[in-house]
Parts: sequence; C-alpha cells; structure tokens
Amino acid sequence: MSLSILTRTKAMFAASLVFGLMSSQSALAETRTINDGVFTQAQVDAGKTTYDTACKTCHDMRFYRDALKSWDGQPVLWMWETILGTMPADNPGSLMLEEYTDVVAYILSENGFPTGESALDPDGNMADITIVAP
Repeated sequence: MSLSILTRTKAMFAASLVFGLMSSQSALAETRTINDGVFTQAQVDAGKTTYDTACKTCHDMRFYRDALKSWDGQPVLWMWETILGTMPADNPGSLMLEEYTDVVAYILSENGFPTGESALDPDGNMADITIVAP
C-alpha cells in the first residue's frame, strides 16, 4: 500500500514539475516588450513606404504616439489586428498582411523603439510581445 502512495506522489510531483516548467516558459515569452528589438530595419523601411502611401494622409506620428499609450500593456498582435480590420478607413483589410506588419514596425520605430534581429510575425511572436507606452 505504501508503494502505491509513493508512486502516486512521484507522479504528482512530476506532473507539477512539468506544469511549472510550461508555465515559466509562458511567463518568459510574455515578458518581451517592444523595447526588446522585436522588428527588423527591413520591416521599418518597407513600412515607411506603405505608411507614406496608405496612412500618412490621415495619421501623423503624434496620432500613433497617443494610440500606443492607449495600447500600453496589450499584445502587439491586438494592435495589428485592429489596424488590419479598420485601416485604411476607406478600404479596411486591403493591404497585404506583410504590409500591415511592416507599418506596425515603422510606427514603433518612429516612436523610438529599437530594431532587432527578429522580424515581427503575426503567426509567430506578436501575441507574446507587449506594448509599452512611449
């Protein structure tokens, strides 16, 4: 009987350990912010071109500085999805997904956030990157 209790205790300990490791990995992923170089210079350069043709007419960078303040603490993916679903105002969703991503990188760069080696990717890392107010 004590062997059975020992076996169950070991199994519960192992399950707790695995759960703890999985939780800590999630916590580590959630600690990345837009201050951590989460987009590339190539994305910024491409984003400027798209911004100049599709966004600049209605939105100057002050608009985005204020908008980033309202997104403080939220995932970049949520901002990206909002822009995708609402912009350009006369034809929402009309840009390529990569263009929306590049525009987000350009907006972040213009608001003083650094470039890095990894690219923003709505199918990859954007849900784990938190916006911080400029």
